[in-house]
Amino acid sequence: MDDRREVMNVYLTLPPPISTNAIWRSFARGKRVTTIKSEKYRQWIEAAGEMLQSQNPGKIVGSYGMTIKVPRKTRIDLDNAIKAIGDLMQLHGVVGNDRNCSQITISKGVDDQTHVWLIRSQSED
Repeated sequence: MDDRREVMNVYLTLPPPISTNAIWRSFARGKRVTTIKSEKYRQWIEAAGEMLQSQNPGKIVGSYGMTIKVPRKTRIDLDNAIKAIGDLMQLHGVVGNDRNCSQITISKGVDDQTHVWLIRSQSED
């Protein structure tokens, strides 16, 4: 994924994101608690990753803003849709680090897809 070309903006269509509340599963293991990625999250990461890769996006270097439009009929709390998408962008090298996101706008869209726009910030913070 290091071979992505540097760009000023990226547009992607993705499957509906999984809620932050469904990413992790914890269970007791003796006197300890173990936390793992949920099966549902692993399935979403794989499906969304394939969809992302098929669009062959470039990469945003440095600070960026992200706009997300989730499906119009989603039941997910909007703030719970952000984590999975940010992690996916980093995992696939579309951004160097999701901590570089300086602004996020999220709303319901007009169709059944999730649309994501990433725009490189003009000034570095």
